[in-house]
Amino acid sequence: MKIKRISFIVSLLVLFGVCFTIMNRHYDELARYPYVTNENREIILKYLSNDDINYMISQQLKPEQFLPFIETKNFTIRNTLWYTRAKELQDADHETIVSFINDFRNQLDYAKLETLLQAYSYETLRTFYEEDNPYLNHASIVMDPSSLLALIDESESLYRYVPKGLVAIDDLPHVSMLEGKSEIQVQEELVEPLRQMCADISSVNDKTCGNMILVAGYISYEDQLPLYESMMLKYGKDDFRSYWDYPGQNEYQLGYTVRFQPAGREVTRIDDHALNNEDSDASKGEVSEEEQLAAWLAENAHLYGFVLRYPKDKEKITGKEYQPFTLRYVTKDVAEQLYEQKQVLEEYQIKIK
Repeated sequence: MKIKRISFIVSLLVLFGVCFTIMNRHYDELARYPYVTNENREIILKYLSNDDINYMISQQLKPEQFLPFIETKNFTIRNTLWYTRAKELQDADHETIVSFINDFRNQLDYAKLETLLQAYSYETLRTFYEEDNPYLNHASIVMDPSSLLALIDESESLYRYVPKGLVAIDDLPHVSMLEGKSEIQVQEELVEPLRQMCADISSVNDKTCGNMILVAGYISYEDQLPLYESMMLKYGKDDFRSYWDYPGQNEYQLGYTVRFQPAGREVTRIDDHALNNEDSDASKGEVSEEEQLAAWLAENAHLYGFVLRYPKDKEKITGKEYQPFTLRYVTKDVAEQLYEQKQVLEEYQIKIK
């Protein structure tokens, strides 16, 4: 009886094993996947593991989302949504997209991917993430440099960002502060306000553009390098940031900041202590032409959508010394608010956050 019982149990185990083997052979990993077809079945089974297939099914990923990338080296099904979104935002070959997302996904924010890829190329971002910033430790990239109200935090960099709407200003008096360059570019939307302001300031002295010369608009990352070195020599390592910035942190790179210079002054002169000290005629009861121009800009720039970027008595907030001829375009509405409330852009940004 005991032998018969053992034989029966063994027979059941054998039968179970045979049945399991037969069932396993006929098991369809894709039976739960509603998008499987005769055309895509083979390639899915070829490139995806059981674990990948389970993930694909649980996330209900559609073939058109991952099949374009599935044969790409180092493709991973878990990054599918990132690949497809990146492809939509900035087209490139699949290998470029897959390697970029795989390498830097932990440093990216999916919700901000659109903003980031509208401003920077894959190549620029890869270089930024891979190279050490020579000026900032653990620098992060400015997420939305195209914003009219963009500010650059002390720990942020624009790196090699280039605005898309740049145009040259040829019909205003200009001499570029960049050695070897004559053209000055700005964002297109501030061209007409700039021209109108330049025409109206002539009322101060009946001179073209009030006898002011445009010396700076957009300044690229590359062009900032020699300027940074010259400012370091001019103002010293400890003080230069009161007048200038590290490459990649300079607002001129945004294309919304411009710098005028009264005719006859040094083109690369950034400090304006002359308006308060040695060149002033205030002690004689006279107001110099420079002071008249500075006063006009302080009172009227907002009418054209500009604000004084580094006004007097705001040095601790802006981190910069008084610069009455450095203007930032922010649109008329914002400029009016800042003018009425006697605020600078840093204070406005804190208020709207």
